[in-house]
Amino acid sequence: MFAKGKGSAVPSDGQAREKLALYVYEYLLHVGAQKSAQTFLSEVSFSPLSRGA
Repeated sequence: MFAKGKGSAVPSDGQAREKLALYVYEYLLHVGAQKSAQTFLSEVSFSPLSRGA
């Protein structure tokens, strides 16, 4: 599925989870669901503020 030796970096599972969590969080904020966004962050134990976002 991923080409080896082509210089393409495959993200780790942890990086993929963080990226998805940030995407979901930002989507919830975008649609005006601030309380849901905060609840989501507490459920996934992820803080976008610690990532510099």
